[in-house]
Amino acid sequence: MVSINFGKKNIKLDIPEKNMVFNLHANKFPRPKSEIREIKRSLANPVGTGRLGDIVPKNASVVILGDDRTRLTPQGKIIPVILDELNAAGVKDEQVKLIIAYGTHRAMTAEEIKRKFGKEVLRRIEVKGHNCLDRKKLIDKGVTRRGTRIFVNKDFMQADFRIAVGGILPHHPTGWSGGAKILLPGVAGQETVCSMHLLGATEQQLGKILTPCREEMEDFAREVGLHFIVNVIIDEHGHILKSVAGHFIKAHREGVKWGMKVFGVKFRQYADITLSSTYPADYDLTQCDKGLFSAELATRKGGEIILVSPCPEGIAPTHGEEMAKLGGYDDDTLWKMLKKKQVHDRFCASECMYLNHIKRNYKATLMMDPMQSNIMGFHYLSDTDLPDYIKYRLKLDKNLKIGIINQSSEILPIPVSKA
Repeated sequence: MVSINFGKKNIKLDIPEKNMVFNLHANKFPRPKSEIREIKRSLANPVGTGRLGDIVPKNASVVILGDDRTRLTPQGKIIPVILDELNAAGVKDEQVKLIIAYGTHRAMTAEEIKRKFGKEVLRRIEVKGHNCLDRKKLIDKGVTRRGTRIFVNKDFMQADFRIAVGGILPHHPTGWSGGAKILLPGVAGQETVCSMHLLGATEQQLGKILTPCREEMEDFAREVGLHFIVNVIIDEHGHILKSVAGHFIKAHREGVKWGMKVFGVKFRQYADITLSSTYPADYDLTQCDKGLFSAELATRKGGEIILVSPCPEGIAPTHGEEMAKLGGYDDDTLWKMLKKKQVHDRFCASECMYLNHIKRNYKATLMMDPMQSNIMGFHYLSDTDLPDYIKYRLKLDKNLKIGIINQSSEILPIPVSKA
């Protein structure tokens, strides 16, 4: 008997040992004795830059970018340590502003902000949220070398010194999260965000170091100026395992090395059916779909992927209506619609192309709302029916190979043959 999370609910499944080919979790990695000391260590030993105290002018205005509720990064632990480091360099809290890098996500509630950033941060510095749709709060910085219009948060650009705080995880379509990603899409305009996501609609990108999206993000960061990052690798409970700080490329690449040690999980045999649970990162389909791309790497072509995530906020709070309209179109049709400017929200087109890649190559099943699952072109299965479905499939094929990926939005499955 094995179990898998469906949101906070635990589903028990009767899978014989001989049919179970993998049950993946993040690799065990020793936790530091003190998370705070680990953050301080990284700040004292930045990669590719000087220490904050040496590179931030005392009279500088400083902006810190922090990720939102869709990420587990413990911002409430990290940001106070950064503020103390700035204070020691003569930069007062009044000179510092925090911008929540929503990208195109919905704004957080006051309670969510308090839980994410903590009372100390809210007491010490001003906290603002990014709005990708408000052109009055964006600055036009020209174009990238790929022709992407650069619209970026005005408050971010008006600061003298810019710091980004986030986490490093395997991520489709950028390869890995962290580094410049919190800048683009985090505090970019909607047009810029959509253009970047379309660069990832080409092939599986999970776990790659350089991807079209990553290169665009880093070009963007060079153009607008990102001076310092603090990125952490965390376990499934949100505890900090490793922290890196410094240059947005050099420190990020160092962090990816540590990320591979935690999230690069080996498996020996491809599954016929992979059960993929993204818990606790399971708010909506545009977040949970990362679990589909993780499962793809461990499932035989033509096999089945079941995304065991409830997606309580549906397809996407800010994109759901448009994605529902586009969910039934193939890639060629979506590209034609984009060319004819028939797509209102181009982010949705890119997301639908990502999902089309999965649907073309696998039997893909969702366990969110049945109507929304079908609108998006997926099969549907309820959480109560999953145990009986697995029994039925095992009855049809006694040699069926089944795999489970836990916290799948953060796991990079690696076949032993390629390890």
